[in-house]
Amino acid sequence: MRTAFVVLALAIATPAHAEQVGVVVTGEATLQPQVASELEIWLHARGRQIEAAALEPSAINTLIDCFVLEDLGCARGLVDARSKAPSVMYARVEATQTDDGMREVSVTGYWFQKNHEALAERRICEKCTDEKLHDTVDELMLALVHEVPLPSEAAAASAPVAEQPVDEMPVENQPRKNFVPLGLMVAGGAAIVAGGVLLAIDEDPVPNGPQQATYRQTATGGVVMTVAGAAALGTGIYLWMKDRKHGAPVAAVTHDGAVVGWTGRF
Repeated sequence: MRTAFVVLALAIATPAHAEQVGVVVTGEATLQPQVASELEIWLHARGRQIEAAALEPSAINTLIDCFVLEDLGCARGLVDARSKAPSVMYARVEATQTDDGMREVSVTGYWFQKNHEALAERRICEKCTDEKLHDTVDELMLALVHEVPLPSEAAAASAPVAEQPVDEMPVENQPRKNFVPLGLMVAGGAAIVAGGVLLAIDEDPVPNGPQQATYRQTATGGVVMTVAGAAALGTGIYLWMKDRKHGAPVAAVTHDGAVVGWTGRF
């Protein structure tokens, strides 16, 4: 079964001249929302505007087929021809369980710009926590887009690290994790809007009289997107209020269903 998490974001306080970027994440369903949120935050921080549904579901399926065939030219041609945004960030996430019970996550990123050669980078997050995955995505994007780190990132990289017991500053206490529920709330709200649009434009054959040659069958996708968006929005609000310290939310949309839940250690 193919799965793809497409970032849908509302353009809030974004300059009109900002570069528009579509974001598509495929692979491990439980990690798609987190990686998509990290990518969205990274791009917004550098003045990009996220293009909602830059690729239609059928185009995403074709894009996945291109990568199954390992045909980068096919992928580039599809983005050039069918993307609503001039740039598309595509990421494939794979995860394996190691012998010590930790996870190893591989993130392969492709940066597409229309009428340009595609750029590709791959990073592996060993013994991967949420914080390490954030750093892995950040490193991947800096290599792909060739931008200098933000002042806060540069300061963090150059600051000396004092030796201290590991349990004094656990990863879960870092304030950055608040961005995950925020990203879910934004993506969930936009998914609800997009789902409503798909429901509104759905067409059915009329009982009598002349029939059209073709009809738009978008109701199923609209229902799936609305339900998944509502779940993501609700999960984001809950996390924002409760600030859970363990686990991560899961809300992924596929071409024939949705995955909603929570992953963590219990």
